[in-house]
Order: sequence, then C-alpha cells, then structure tokens
Amino acid sequence: MEGGLSHYPMGGRALMADKGMADKRVAGFGFRAAAKTESLHDAFIKAAEDKPITALAAPRDKIDHPALQALAKQLAVPVYAIDEEKLTATVTPTQSAVVMEKRQTGSVAEAAALAFFSNPARLVRTRQISEDGLAVCAVAEGEAK
Repeated sequence: MEGGLSHYPMGGRALMADKGMADKRVAGFGFRAAAKTESLHDAFIKAAEDKPITALAAPRDKIDHPALQALAKQLAVPVYAIDEEKLTATVTPTQSAVVMEKRQTGSVAEAAALAFFSNPARLVRTRQISEDGLAVCAVAEGEAK
C-alpha cells in the first residue's frame, strides 16, 4: 500500500487505470455507526446529482460497515479505504468544528473524496447530509490513477 490508499477495492468491480481515460468521479463518505444503507443512499443521491460515480471512498475504520458495503453492491462500484493520515492532510472547504475535533479534518466526506486521488482533484459537490443526519457524502473529480 502506498499513499494511504489501498490498491484493492473492498467489493464491487475494480477501477481500471487506463491512459487517456477521462476524469473520474468519486463519492466520499462520512457517517455515524448507526447509519443505515438508506442514510448513505440519501446523502449519495443529493451529492451525485444523477451523474456517474466511479467509486466510493471512506475512512479505513468505516470500510467494513454493512451500510457502506450494501450501497457499493447496489451501485456496483468499488469502495476504497482512505487512511487517517491522508484524511487529516486534506484541506476541505467545509470546516465543521465538531468533525475537526473528532477526526482532525473539516469534513470526512470531502476529505475522503479528495484524498482518493494521488493527483490534484477538485470537489464538485461539497458535503450533502442525509435527511436523518447520520451520513454525509461529497463528490470529487480527478484524473484516474
């Protein structure tokens, strides 16, 4: 593993790096342990805006959460684990004091989406919160690895 990102997706189909490949869109997630698949799906729908998503990204300690795995299976995309060091090193537009205190980043979802890319990426949708308040999703776009 290098750069804080697992080379192997946690379920779903593999993300293929291909020369000349167009930019990829990744949905980053932050969520509470009590989040259900519906929570993540709700935040995802708000953030994705009906545009294709290549992969999901979340903090390594949340990667095996059943709701995240179920959403990835439903969307038929891989889930990538982002290491804490990469999350905390990523500057986010949203600066939540509560999240900063707990996770040392302004937005876990924004940081996960941006930190997926080894090259500069841009946030195309800032964090969107599920109706039940248990999940947050943001979308970043960048060059495929």
